[in-house]
Amino acid sequence: MVSGAATLDDVLDTQDYGVPWALEEHHHDWQRAVRDFCVREVAPGAAERSIAGAFDPEIARAAGRLGAYGLLAEERFGGGGADLRTLCLTAEELARVDSSLAVTVHVQAISVALLAHLAAGRDDLLAEVLPDACTGETFVSFGLTEPTGGSDAGNITTSARRDGDDWVISGSKQFITNSGTPFSRYVILFAATGDATAGANGRSRRPVSAFLVPLHAPGVTVGAPYAKLGWRASDTHPLFFDEVRVPGTALLGDEGRGYREALAFLTWARFPIAAMSTGLALGCLDDVRRFVDGRTSFGSPLGGHQGVAFGVADIAALAASARVMTYDGAWKYDHGRPIAREAATAKLVASEAANKAAYLATELCGGYGFMADTASTRHYQDARILTIGEGTSEVQRMLIARGLGLPV
Repeated sequence: MVSGAATLDDVLDTQDYGVPWALEEHHHDWQRAVRDFCVREVAPGAAERSIAGAFDPEIARAAGRLGAYGLLAEERFGGGGADLRTLCLTAEELARVDSSLAVTVHVQAISVALLAHLAAGRDDLLAEVLPDACTGETFVSFGLTEPTGGSDAGNITTSARRDGDDWVISGSKQFITNSGTPFSRYVILFAATGDATAGANGRSRRPVSAFLVPLHAPGVTVGAPYAKLGWRASDTHPLFFDEVRVPGTALLGDEGRGYREALAFLTWARFPIAAMSTGLALGCLDDVRRFVDGRTSFGSPLGGHQGVAFGVADIAALAASARVMTYDGAWKYDHGRPIAREAATAKLVASEAANKAAYLATELCGGYGFMADTASTRHYQDARILTIGEGTSEVQRMLIARGLGLPV
């Protein structure tokens, strides 16, 4: 965070680009609470956790005590009953100091919200799973991506077939966050069901259904953790399913509509990724300011050199543009307005801005920006995935172009 005697309110009012039209007082109250949590509990060990490349259960538990995981769940199931802007502020503040914890919280929060959506009306199931999911004692992962899928997320080969009253599932998933932690209990799994039908583009696809699959079920194997460039302290594994038998009640929503329902529901999930991008850019600004404020060069303060000052200004401008796009879209979602183009635009602009900010930060910090224990280095590593996860920049451009009526 910013060095010196500045209070949280000082930082909120000066260094950050304000969006008062998008945030209300209760949002600022929550932002201050999350920022205080980050100062006290998250920032001190962020470098060590990233270098070790290992998930830390204690910091994950601390996020649960904060109430971050269940923000979007109903209060009757132990959630916060909050809006999307609140989740975005959480993602922004966490990513400002530790993107690994930010993505841990993000995936759990959207999985909780998706489960509540897909299992609407099944209060018995929600009452069984959601309270512990909201505290983080139960992690629910999101099992969509496959080894052959990539940006073609609907290209699903994992299959589920009926066998009496049960379903039998076989296949594999990759890059699944929160799937191998001490708290990991379930995966919302997407599998092909039924016969293939020709789509609008002439390609034949089987319909896809969603299932809630216990990770301890016979036939489920959690693969070895990935060695990653960034998000190193988050938990990511492949999952393998070998004739996994689940009861009929494991089906979430209507058969054959799981993928469509998930995509339609989770369009808003691009905004927390944009907020993480914003927070990362602000974290770069924090680190560069610390570096610049404490050094002289050629007999003058480092920040007094125009080339350095302009670089710092560029980082601030990149963070500001990301922040405005993020909270404009989140405000529209919270007020019931269409957000398809806004979600794609915010994710594209913010994630690209984060990568540019991280590049500038490591450049301005010189040799320190190449050391593993510096914040700018960590942000540089973490930024790269932001233009890939939740849809690549190319996918976002395609969605924006389609929204403009282009036949791409």
